[in-house]
Amino acid sequence: MGRLVLMPYNSGQHWILAVINPWDDSVLYFNPLENDPGEDFQQLIMLVLNNWKLLVGRGITKRRNCKTLIQTARCPIQQGNVQCGYFVLGFMREITLNVDGLTLLQNKTYYIEAELNLVRQEWTTYVMRFIQY
Repeated sequence: MGRLVLMPYNSGQHWILAVINPWDDSVLYFNPLENDPGEDFQQLIMLVLNNWKLLVGRGITKRRNCKTLIQTARCPIQQGNVQCGYFVLGFMREITLNVDGLTLLQNKTYYIEAELNLVRQEWTTYVMRFIQY
């Protein structure tokens, strides 16, 4: 597997994560609410992949139906309505900190509150570095 691109995406009301392997036109779609990718998301993925290919000198994707590129991945499911951002941060954390992060993430069915609190704490610590008093 080559380098992966982690692309958090907010449709306006909900966060999801796309893990893109531009070398083989594959996309893993992680949604903590288990919804299917919408048409706007599919179009965005095609735009991202085609722009990347233009940058590196490869031919653009000819497929009209982007669903063939996007594979819905299993991931922890959120129970509330407002935790999706923390879930997506947790997904990215697991993928980047573990050698087999994608496999670990797809085999996990939920996050315990302590895991979400760790993500919240790390995010707060990071953001606080940019806030001047």
